[in-house]
Amino acid sequence: MVIKTVFSMLKHTKSVFTRYKVMLPILQIILYTLSAILLYDIIVQDRINTLNLTAVMSISYGSSVIMSFYFSFKLLNWYKGNRNRFALIFGLSIFVLFINNSVSIVLFDTLLSEKPPVITTDTPVVFNFECEYNSLYCSFKENIISLQSYTYILYFALFWVSNYFLLHYHIKKIGKFRFFTLITLPLVLFFFIFVYHYDEVYSLSEEMDFDEGIIFMIQIFMVMFSVMLCGTLYGLGFKSVASLLKISPHVERYLKMASYGIILLFISANATIVGASFPPYGIPSILFLPFASLLLYIGIYYSIIAISNDIKVRKYIKNSAYKELEIMGNLAQSQMVENMKQKVLNMTMKYSEELHQNSNSETMESKEDLRSYLDEAINVFNQRKKSD
Repeated sequence: MVIKTVFSMLKHTKSVFTRYKVMLPILQIILYTLSAILLYDIIVQDRINTLNLTAVMSISYGSSVIMSFYFSFKLLNWYKGNRNRFALIFGLSIFVLFINNSVSIVLFDTLLSEKPPVITTDTPVVFNFECEYNSLYCSFKENIISLQSYTYILYFALFWVSNYFLLHYHIKKIGKFRFFTLITLPLVLFFFIFVYHYDEVYSLSEEMDFDEGIIFMIQIFMVMFSVMLCGTLYGLGFKSVASLLKISPHVERYLKMASYGIILLFISANATIVGASFPPYGIPSILFLPFASLLLYIGIYYSIIAISNDIKVRKYIKNSAYKELEIMGNLAQSQMVENMKQKVLNMTMKYSEELHQNSNSETMESKEDLRSYLDEAINVFNQRKKSD
C-alpha cells in the first residue's frame, strides 16, 4: 500500500524514478522467498545455508547501493546547475552512504566466507574481526573494517549537518527550543556511541569481574539503541518541518516520506547479519533496507528540490526589491512603495511558478510568506541606507 502511494506521487510529478516501480516488487519477492527458505531450514532441518545468508545480505544492500548512487548523482548534478547547499550536503550524505553500503557488502561477504557452507548448532557462534597472522588477506580485512567504520561515522555526521541546515532554515516556524533539542541530542548520542562508552563499558570487566561476552552484548545493545534513537531524531527533524509548513500537500508528503525513510534506514542498516555473531540475526531488519532506501531517497530528492527552488525565489524577491528601491531613491512614498511591493510580488509569483513547473516540484512558501520576506528585505535595505 505504501509503495503504491509512493509511485502514484511519482506519476504525478512525471518522475524518472518510476523505473523502480517494477524493480522493487521483484526485489522484495526474491528476498521474501530466500527468507522463507531460510526459515524452513532453521525450523525443519536445524541448519542455516551460508549461501542463502550471503544472498539475502548482498541483494538487500546491493539495492540500497544502486539507489544511493543514483540519487546522490541526481542531487549533486542538481547542485551543479543550482549551487544550492541543501543539494550538496544531502548529495554528499547519500554518496557516503553509498560507499558505506558498498564496503559493508564486501566486509559481510568476507566474514560469511569464513563460515562453513552449512551452519548448525555445533558451529561456533563467532565472526572473526581480527587477524592473528600478518598476511595480505588480513591486511585487506583490517582495511575494509576500518573503511566501513570511518564511512559509518562520516555519513552519521553528514546527516547531522543536513538536519541542522534543514531545521535552521525553518527555525522561525519550528521554534528555537525544538531546534536545539533535535540538534543537540544526536551530538550527545554521537559522542556516547563513538567516544565515551567503549572504555567505560570494558572497564566493567576489570572492576566488577563481568564476563567479556556479557560486556560485548551490552555494548551491542547500547550502540544499536543509540543509533536507532539518532535516526529517530533525524526523522523527527524532517517530520517537524513537514507538520509545521502546511503549504503544499505533496511537499509535506515528501518530507514525511524522508522522515520515515531515515528512521527505517538507521534501524535496518544498523542490525546487520554479523552484529550479534549469531546468524540469521538481522535478517528481518535487512529485508526492510530496499523499502527504507526508496522512502528516504525519493523523499529527500523532491524535498530538496522544493527547498532549493524556494531559496532561489527568496533571492529573486530580495534582488528585485533592492533594484526597485534603488530606482525610486529618495522619491519613494508610501503609495509608491505599495505599488512596488505588488509589482515585485507579481513578478516573484510568476518566476516561482515557472521554476517549480520546470523541475516538477511545488512551492513551500505561501503568498503571505513571500510578502513577509519582501517586507524584511525592504527593512534591511532601509537600515543599510540609513547607516550609509
